[in-house]
Amino acid sequence: MALLSKSDQPDIVDGMVEYVTMSVLALHRDLVPYIAMQRSQGWQQMRILPASSCHVGVLGLGVLGQAASQKLAGFGFQVAGWSGSRYEIDGIACSAGPDEMAEFLARSEILVCLPPPAGEARIGLDATLFAKLPRGAKLLSAGGRDHLDQDALLAALDDGQVSAAVLDVSSEAQLPKGHALWTDPRVLITSHIVGMI
Repeated sequence: MALLSKSDQPDIVDGMVEYVTMSVLALHRDLVPYIAMQRSQGWQQMRILPASSCHVGVLGLGVLGQAASQKLAGFGFQVAGWSGSRYEIDGIACSAGPDEMAEFLARSEILVCLPPPAGEARIGLDATLFAKLPRGAKLLSAGGRDHLDQDALLAALDDGQVSAAVLDVSSEAQLPKGHALWTDPRVLITSHIVGMI
């Protein structure tokens, strides 16, 4: 499929790209553990690696995923994208369909989850998906509600399969007060600011 136009909703697209860029850079540069260290008044030096050494996978290549992929590639990240339908995007390794999902996930050191193109089903972020990521992978979930298995994410964090996560939460019903994710030091939560400008 060809690139889609963002002319209909440029503010939403630009806001999403800014949010994704901020979050991927934060995950890549270990901001989540540094925040936890600050809170505990502890200190541990983290290894700094160039963006060019990091594989980022973008799950969902609609207008938002296409724009975010291209921006991340501009920072030097090795970016791949997956969608239910085949896309061709300059500089992005594109995968499509269920047969190519496992290989896409296996290379995604940072997985970015965005809304899929219109007409495509959301992919559930669950234990099966987390198990296919490289050990210690990092997660950005900015794809709206009802697709993240919160208990599976907590289990993956406890197991070390996932090392950090940034979650954009759209409502209190999606993540109620008192839920363990709110205070987990490996998780950074924002309150539905993905596309706001």
